[in-house]
Amino acid sequence: MEKNKNRLLLSAGRFHGHIGPFLAIGLKMGMLANEMLGRDPFSTSVEVWVEPKPPRSCTVDGIQFVTGCTMGKGNISISPSQEDLGATFISKDLTISLRLKSDFLCKMEADLENAPEETVIDYAFKIMDTPYEDLFEVL
Repeated sequence: MEKNKNRLLLSAGRFHGHIGPFLAIGLKMGMLANEMLGRDPFSTSVEVWVEPKPPRSCTVDGIQFVTGCTMGKGNISISPSQEDLGATFISKDLTISLRLKSDFLCKMEADLENAPEETVIDYAFKIMDTPYEDLFEVL
């Protein structure tokens, strides 16, 4: 499974333009939503609450990449949030909301402040191996 997660992050990085921790967070958030709701990019919609500028907004591309919800199909939207980082996924009659744990976000941002690019990329790969329950609150 680790090899598949690494391959997913590398593919998403090609789509997004680079590999970083917020892209990995979006991938993990979308993966959990897919597990909970099933993956159906035509019956699912998502509202992402995120600061609408990089690096946090990179989360949106991770979610798009893994769920198939896209700006082009109009089934993903952004609700600006300076504090929370999360998303609400709706598929048919099921809804789940996921929020990145604030302690994880604070620790990650502190760990990566002024970090070299290699450290940032390594952190993204570590996120791919982090259990969902260490990353997200299910609301």
